[in-house]
Amino acid sequence: MADTHVQLAGSRRPLPHNAIRVRDVDPHATVEVTVTLKGPALPAPGQMPDKALSREEIAQRFGVPAETVRKVGDVLRAYGLQVVEVKQGGRSIRVSGPASAMIAAFRPELGIYHIPGQGQVRARHGVLMVPGEIADVVEGVFGLDQRRMAQRHAQAAALAAAQALAPLTPADLVKRYRFPAGDGAGRTVAIAEFGQNIGNGHVLPPAYLPSDVAAFCKRQGLPLPAVRIESVGLSPLSEQQFRAEIQELPKDLQDLLFMQTAETMMDIQIVAGLCPKADIGVYFATWGESGWINLLDEVTSGSGPVPVALSVSYGLAEEAADWSHGAMASINQRLQIAAMQGMTVCVSSGDDGSGCNQPGKRCHVVFPTSSPYVLSVGGTMLVAQADGKTQEVAWWEAPGERTQQGGGSTGGGVSVLNSRPPWQTVSVASLNPGATDGRVVPDVAALAGPPLYDLLLDGQPFPDGGTSAAAPLWAALVARIDAALPAAKRQRFLAPLLYKGDVGRAGFSDIVSGQNTSRPSPGKGYTAGAGFDAVSGWGVPDGQGLLAALAAV
Repeated sequence: MADTHVQLAGSRRPLPHNAIRVRDVDPHATVEVTVTLKGPALPAPGQMPDKALSREEIAQRFGVPAETVRKVGDVLRAYGLQVVEVKQGGRSIRVSGPASAMIAAFRPELGIYHIPGQGQVRARHGVLMVPGEIADVVEGVFGLDQRRMAQRHAQAAALAAAQALAPLTPADLVKRYRFPAGDGAGRTVAIAEFGQNIGNGHVLPPAYLPSDVAAFCKRQGLPLPAVRIESVGLSPLSEQQFRAEIQELPKDLQDLLFMQTAETMMDIQIVAGLCPKADIGVYFATWGESGWINLLDEVTSGSGPVPVALSVSYGLAEEAADWSHGAMASINQRLQIAAMQGMTVCVSSGDDGSGCNQPGKRCHVVFPTSSPYVLSVGGTMLVAQADGKTQEVAWWEAPGERTQQGGGSTGGGVSVLNSRPPWQTVSVASLNPGATDGRVVPDVAALAGPPLYDLLLDGQPFPDGGTSAAAPLWAALVARIDAALPAAKRQRFLAPLLYKGDVGRAGFSDIVSGQNTSRPSPGKGYTAGAGFDAVSGWGVPDGQGLLAALAAV
């Protein structure tokens, strides 16, 4: 075999922050990666199809030729690797084999590292190399590194002090946001969840607690929903496993498991509370770069129904050092495929304000909420007035980012990764000197802060929130609107439509007060005001008004 390896563009990664090398990777350990291949160019953001394409149409028009897939498989088999699965019309190939074969094929600087809050994980640094025979068709190799790339965006509401207003029930939300009549029947809503297998004999995916779903629905007077669990390389813990693990894990990992499970159960309860008759598909994947790609591949090209909406309550700052450029490009492509299927991917804008937990004086936004192929969802809160009424304002609690003592703020700003798509006909000036005209986020908003959502966790009341509560609310609203639209207007990626004609005004209640400055970094932020802004987008939904406006475009 000729030893002619070529550097893989976009593959460079630094070591994880504060990582301590523990040992070498066991050369006999089985490793699975996802190799993404270059296919026909996808349409530019302003040239997307007007009508949803089927999975078969997308595979035919944008898939990779079968002979290319075979060639890649043949070359990798020569290194001792095996092709496990081909997805996305050949754009994704899952490959498995011993670590020694992976090292021979892709030349990673690989090791086992201890990362605070994650345990012992396999990680790499530097660039990857690919065999020269397939260098012109390989776009990325993901999964060698298992570090966490899916930070949850939910606010730790259990820390919240007593508040003047009671948490909102599904009935409260339907009334406040004027949801169209319906229960989601005939629609599929997907939910993305992430976790990881860790060292020391422990498994750390989130848990799925069906008893909480049943108790929540009984408490709210709702029918029990159909929840479909989809394991994409990761299965949720059962209730019994959850209670065993929560006792045995070190304290930092106990907290992580508890909050991951809180996120999962919050997402499910919010969708179930607003769309109790929908088919709810919950997809569990590992939290590394490959997990993102595998989950999106399964949602868009798997055997399950094509969702009308996908709720994603995770992300990481665009400029976080842990991202590789190749991963963001591959994720963006799969989000575009979802949009071409008429799916509205609702992604939370983050809970750490203008800084996204990054050091320095620059403002940041989160990826993938900054993708032009998603609906970016920001957050609000309710403030009690002296006359007994409430005002809905942009969510901000000191210091504008999450801490162990509480706090948080809606993410929002101007992307440095994605340029402003042609359909986003409004712009906001970036607060970063010399910045270009980037994608502005969020597009929309909904409740994220006080008084939070009325939820259960492990059988106990657990009011929770964050922009990751606003994302499943919007996914549920998309499903109810879709069911009420004329047949010719259904299954459409909604984000571009909000900027057409008068939709952004007719379908929303404007949020005119608040800001999202996080302190100490960057110490500046964006301000809500009349019309579209980079704190709440068009505002919070007037569901019935939005239904009427979308029926007209």
